[in-house]
Amino acid sequence: MPDKVMTAAEAVGLVRDGDVVGLQAGPTQCAPMSLVRALLAAGRRELHAVSLSGSMALDWLATRGALARLTTAAVTMESYGMCRQVRRAVESGAVQLEELSETALLARLGAAARGLPFLPTRGMLGSDLLTVGNAHLAVVDDPFGGPPVVACQALRPDVALLHAHRADADGNVALDPGPRHPMTTLLPRASDRVVVSVEEIVDADTLREHPERTILPGFAVDAVVLAPYGAHPTSLFPRYDYDAEAFQSWADASRVPADAEAFLASHVDGPATHDDYLARVGVDRLAALTLERAS
Repeated sequence: MPDKVMTAAEAVGLVRDGDVVGLQAGPTQCAPMSLVRALLAAGRRELHAVSLSGSMALDWLATRGALARLTTAAVTMESYGMCRQVRRAVESGAVQLEELSETALLARLGAAARGLPFLPTRGMLGSDLLTVGNAHLAVVDDPFGGPPVVACQALRPDVALLHAHRADADGNVALDPGPRHPMTTLLPRASDRVVVSVEEIVDADTLREHPERTILPGFAVDAVVLAPYGAHPTSLFPRYDYDAEAFQSWADASRVPADAEAFLASHVDGPATHDDYLARVGVDRLAALTLERAS
């Protein structure tokens, strides 16, 4: 296989203006933040973001006007409050929102991953989400005589962006044992192109020591980017926790658009490289976030 290791700037070259971009993320967990910073630095526009439970990454993209559309089940920073920049963009009409239940979004991606036109769910029946005219959903009769179901049309992102523990140069990607988000394996299988940032790049023999940890084969990955602490300020269990101070700083800054811009000027525009970003965050603060490493 060809060597798929490249810089973040090179990897986000696989993302074009107007693309549907899938983001692996939870409110404070495992977002590909180094790749999001690279997207912002590249000035991408008119993106359609797809995220099961988006958070700071979406807020940063909204702040810079990179989003045109958002498909999600939730946008929240949990105890740090709402994502104010996303809310402003949606309320102003700058971003078109498609709100789905978690089961419906997973069904839409699951259909794409399986090469199907749709998958059914009952997760939205009885909710107002079916009354807003979503063209990607249809209530249909069960052909086997059961109650109606919601048919969820396949959603195939152009590019999936993820962060993981390690990969080899061929693009085989592995995760350490711990909580595993459903989007981690579903999103890349549903997408046309896949970019993964990782904590470390190892040789294939190292991955073979724990073959059960390999979640993506090399043929399914287009680019690998070395980015230690690449999920910061979100977490990557069991390696490091989320950065509470950074979350609070963004929550405070996002209250005022000018303060939000100043925050991104410091954290996105200021650092020229990922190493520069880590230096700005501070070695001591990163060390304080570090948890026990899986063996």
